[in-house]
Amino acid sequence: MGYLDTLIQQGYIAKTALPVQEFIFSTLDDLPKISKAIYIIEQVDGDINQTFNHFLTFKEQATHACAKLNAPCAVMYVGSSITGLKNRLKQHLGLGHKGTYALHLNQWFQCQFKITIQQYEVENQVLQLIEDDLSDQLKPAFGKSGANNK
Repeated sequence: MGYLDTLIQQGYIAKTALPVQEFIFSTLDDLPKISKAIYIIEQVDGDINQTFNHFLTFKEQATHACAKLNAPCAVMYVGSSITGLKNRLKQHLGLGHKGTYALHLNQWFQCQFKITIQQYEVENQVLQLIEDDLSDQLKPAFGKSGANNK
């Protein structure tokens, strides 16, 4: 099977794939061991324009590796993990290494947020297609928007 045939097949699988489990993140201690998941970080209160400007100011300080700026949106970030969701969320919460591209929320964000986790049992390439599609639809304020290398 050629590259395009594989991509078309994976695209169909991604289009029809449903999460095996979806839940709202509560604490790192309560987080089950999940290898493959998509996570969506959303701001639930406060002004999204102010949040965008706060992250811009934080990013300009250059003390941490920060996600890309897009445009103000209540959806702050769409990401995936295939190697360990708990560690990836720690990075976004600001409990990881400052050299890892993430939101580092505890360093600058003062509002309420929620993290929705969707667990999948699909190939890594299919999970990436699902993430790319969600990111394209939701247009998160930070991080890559849409497909990789777009």
